[in-house]
Amino acid sequence: MKSDTKTDGRKNFLLGFKTLAGNFSPLRIRSIRIYMVGQTVNLLGDWMQQTAQAWVVWDLTHKATSLGIVAFLSQIPFFIFGPWVGTFSDKYDRRKILLYTQILTMLFAFALAFLIQVHRLLLIHVYILAFLLGTATAFNVTAEQAFIGDIAGTGKIKKAIALNNIINQLTRLIGPAIAGWLIASVGLAPAFWYNGFSVIISIICILIIHSVQNVKRADGTGLKQFKEGLIFFRNQRLLRLIILFAAIQTFFGLSIIQLLPAYSTLVLSGDASTLGKLIGSAGAGALAGIVIVLPFVQRIKRSCVAIGGAVIWAGCWYLALSFSSNLSLSMTCQFMASLGAANVLTLSAGLAQELTPVHLRARIISTFLMIILGLQPFASYLVGRVADMIGLKNTILINGTCMVVFPALLLTVPSLFRLKATVEIPVLRNQAA
Repeated sequence: MKSDTKTDGRKNFLLGFKTLAGNFSPLRIRSIRIYMVGQTVNLLGDWMQQTAQAWVVWDLTHKATSLGIVAFLSQIPFFIFGPWVGTFSDKYDRRKILLYTQILTMLFAFALAFLIQVHRLLLIHVYILAFLLGTATAFNVTAEQAFIGDIAGTGKIKKAIALNNIINQLTRLIGPAIAGWLIASVGLAPAFWYNGFSVIISIICILIIHSVQNVKRADGTGLKQFKEGLIFFRNQRLLRLIILFAAIQTFFGLSIIQLLPAYSTLVLSGDASTLGKLIGSAGAGALAGIVIVLPFVQRIKRSCVAIGGAVIWAGCWYLALSFSSNLSLSMTCQFMASLGAANVLTLSAGLAQELTPVHLRARIISTFLMIILGLQPFASYLVGRVADMIGLKNTILINGTCMVVFPALLLTVPSLFRLKATVEIPVLRNQAA
């Protein structure tokens, strides 16, 4: 028995390592290499801007509620336009959608950089531009997923998307640290200027690439498909339970990230570089979670245990974060929490597919992501308000406790243990874990 156990463990390790190595195989395709170069430069600037934007809002207001409002405005377009962006991406030229949304993103970054440079930036400017950027991103992300499929080819789509997610987390590790150093050294404007110019590189890369778009005939309107997805969710008890795992992570876990500017100042007595280190630590954990941990977790037969365990794991480290007043310990907590949290949404989406008929899977996953991403802006605002009322540490303590208790209760449902997942990795651009 012991020999069999060791053999199974060795096989799982080798399979996991093979999966890890296979994630980089799309780089053999020229168009993928070019596109990922543009993505790396662009996402690095994107994370720099997100860090700088959070810091400038905190610097203007010193209120967690304001941080929550900015997060709400940047995330709510995913919910508002969610039923239509998929159909829009299938109906029109995806390359043009990417180019137009990238141009808008560049203009918004330059607008913020200019307003900061001439000392004319007001909070209302940040609010408006956050919503506009969120709207452009909502259309960009959907087109991006399909465009990656166009240039990767049928057999490489999942691996190309996984590679894109790896790059996202890698730039999340580096970008905030650079932004923090820039803000502390020379000011806020350079982070926004860099992001604007980084988009130009991305645009050039998209123009160079040759792609063939497979046009799909839409089956009804986007809103109709969303309603069909909601009806299916309502009739599937297990599916509703599974989405709760992702909802718990979204509401109580992702909302903590927006509090980090306040946490850096009020708890750690730091500056923008402290914020960069905290976000970078979370990015390092998410990168390790996706690149190293996920391939092995996918081999666990009882996937619901893996999902619930990942949420509980993250919650425990957020509990530790609520008691920390030391930068090194706080960075460790951020790293360890993101190590598990990064895999929750991917594995939950995989289990949702397991319970869904083949002809409904695309719209169910789209509805699944819409519900989760639609929940995030409301969580951001509410958690910001609560933090101003009862304090940062108490808010993080409550969130961490909920992330431990609620998944533990869900795991007492016997039927969840029988579920297995065929994981399809969704594109989640700049969704903090």
